[in-house]
Amino acid sequence: MVKTPIKVIVRTRPTVEFAYKNININENTGHIAINIPKSAEQGMRFVNHQQEDWGFTFDKVLQNASQEVVFDICGKELIHSALGGYSGTIMAYGQTGAGKTFTMMGSQIDYKYRGMMPRCISLLFQEIEARYEQQITVGVSYLEIYNEMMYDLLAGGDQNSGLAIQEDNNGYVQVKGLTIKRCQTEEDAIAQLFEGETNRTISEHKLNKASSRSHCVFTVHLEIRSKVESAEKVIISKLNLVDLAGSERTKKTGSEGRTLLEAQFINKSLSFLEQVVVALSEKQRDHIPYRQSKLTNLLKDSIGGNSKTVMIANIWPEKNQLEETISTLKFAQRMMKVTNESSIRVNLDPQVLIKKYEKEIKDLRQELAMHDTLANRGRIQYEPYTPEQQYKQQQIAQQFLNGELEDIDIDSLRQVKELFFQFRNLYRNLVKDLENKNYIPRTEKEPDVSKKKSDQVKTVDPVGYEENKHGFGLGKARKDGKPTTNIENLVNIPKDEFKQLDEKAQQEIRKESQITEANKESTIEKRIVNVDKQQAFTDFKNKEGFFNQPTNIRKYCNIYKIYHLESIERRRRIALSLSQRFQTNSKL
Repeated sequence: MVKTPIKVIVRTRPTVEFAYKNININENTGHIAINIPKSAEQGMRFVNHQQEDWGFTFDKVLQNASQEVVFDICGKELIHSALGGYSGTIMAYGQTGAGKTFTMMGSQIDYKYRGMMPRCISLLFQEIEARYEQQITVGVSYLEIYNEMMYDLLAGGDQNSGLAIQEDNNGYVQVKGLTIKRCQTEEDAIAQLFEGETNRTISEHKLNKASSRSHCVFTVHLEIRSKVESAEKVIISKLNLVDLAGSERTKKTGSEGRTLLEAQFINKSLSFLEQVVVALSEKQRDHIPYRQSKLTNLLKDSIGGNSKTVMIANIWPEKNQLEETISTLKFAQRMMKVTNESSIRVNLDPQVLIKKYEKEIKDLRQELAMHDTLANRGRIQYEPYTPEQQYKQQQIAQQFLNGELEDIDIDSLRQVKELFFQFRNLYRNLVKDLENKNYIPRTEKEPDVSKKKSDQVKTVDPVGYEENKHGFGLGKARKDGKPTTNIENLVNIPKDEFKQLDEKAQQEIRKESQITEANKESTIEKRIVNVDKQQAFTDFKNKEGFFNQPTNIRKYCNIYKIYHLESIERRRRIALSLSQRFQTNSKL
């Protein structure tokens, strides 16, 4: 990575009305001094604090220089850098009518007046033909930014279809949907340049009959491959040739209507460009407003990014244009404070890499086959295992873990990897079974199945059986099954509602039941059957009366005793049944 400041070259427009009294240019030192004397009328009325003198120093100042000299100073170095892998940018800035388009494009009538763009293309293809050890692919694109809208000048039909500025994963700026024409010769590239030039938007005003009303960027894309070294290594670079629209003062240009609207967009975008330059020149600024306009976003690599940039500041050294000249020189001086970090961008061609790796694999397989033959190892396969072979290796691993195999015959590294893979799968399955509590330890000798069944018949659980010995089990209680736990151990059973009797109470109930059973047998014989209570009461009332008839009294007393004893017996049985039922559930 190379840190290089932006190089600024000042070029003056040739004119017969050069302001010698106000402008002093020293081409050897690159210094420009401007003097604007104070107005005498304003000094008589009030104190005038207007600044009179300005001084600027640049990398180079070209006064009345030819197109060839400008190209030798500004363009040749960037062409060689682009072929070496470093991206470059040549940018023309200045007021309207100062000669920016002439500097970049030149004249299409006279060949010697051709500008930076055709000269760069010509030198580029000359260098490509001289580099026999490299294979260089050239592509060109031409983009126009008009009223904050992007247009593809080489698209032909719909020039504004799907163009968007975006960054790739490495932070390089590119325009999505922009047409890139492949050029085999210098004539193809020049033809694309002239085709895009005919699609540019121009207009006329007082200061310029063919004023550019848009910012244009002609880009040469290079892909460099070495014929000597590895072919998959691709060096990508590009050369941006930027012709900016000139800043205007509508008071001097007299723009109206559509031309006035275009001037507003031009001045606005140039103002955003100056804000970016000011932000980059300040060391403590964290945010750079690149996204304020499409121009600044597109030139992100050229200003403060990965590029070697040269700016040509065009001035109009006449007395009437002194204010615009000072404004241009101030912007150029700020641009000199911006530093770019340029580096070589290297990519790997995936298609070439695939072909290379396929060839290496083929050679390695042949070498392995030859080595196996010399070592008398027979024909060993190196292809991945099939599902049947994987299952066989799984069985071998399981037998080895169970102790059925003492050793495993290894014939290749491929088998070792597959066995390790199967061991890992077996271990994972074992862990999963333990987590699910489904693992049953294996014994050395399996018990006899018939003996196991007989043991199961002899050994019977008192109430039911449980599955897997974990958690709750389901089963059917036997009739002779006796509960061994208390109702108090049951879960979610209200103790107040189902109270368990103590032993003394249970013994009393048992004795009472025995006495009741004995009395019941003697009482049943004496039970009066089919006695109508209503009829007996009617007979008693109509005839003798209750207390005077002992026979009736004995009948009704016997009936009362029988019903009373049956009620006690019924309640006792219900209590015992509930107690045994809940004790049985607690066992389950």
